[in-house]
Amino acid sequence: MSAYRIAATMVVLGVVGSVVAGCAGGAGSAPTRVPVPELTSTGEAGIECDELLEALPGWELDPTLSPGPGTPAEAALGVGGTGCVLSKGDTHLLIGIAHPDEASATALKNYFLSNGLVSAEELDGTAYFDAVTGDAEIFEDGRWITVVSDSFESPSDVEDVVATIEGVSAAHG
Repeated sequence: MSAYRIAATMVVLGVVGSVVAGCAGGAGSAPTRVPVPELTSTGEAGIECDELLEALPGWELDPTLSPGPGTPAEAALGVGGTGCVLSKGDTHLLIGIAHPDEASATALKNYFLSNGLVSAEELDGTAYFDAVTGDAEIFEDGRWITVVSDSFESPSDVEDVVATIEGVSAAHG
């Protein structure tokens, strides 16, 4: 593993640690990203974290955990979507599902591109991925799925998780 990847993983683990601990960095902390743009939704996702947990065996849900401030999953939750934090040992999975309107979806895509994510054609729809942070962002059929894990090194690592989330989401119409 390269020194760059180790350093980036440490940053991701620090951010995830803050999410899990329920605390944000102090006033002197430098954010790793600009804030997620303001979003408008076309409707609620209607998906519960328990449904995602059932579909993703081996993961655990701690109801005291929620996506941290400034995360895409927290932004999804803020517009009537779903936002969950699952864990498997020391590995965390942040999931968000929302239905942004067209202008919000465009703003999100631009946001992710400006923050270093690259097109991930291996994933369905219009998708972006960051190998350093393990951040996958998928836009398809008016739905936005955000999945971040310190275990994702390539789009192929996230394909099964995204397919499962898409299946749960499709069951809700």
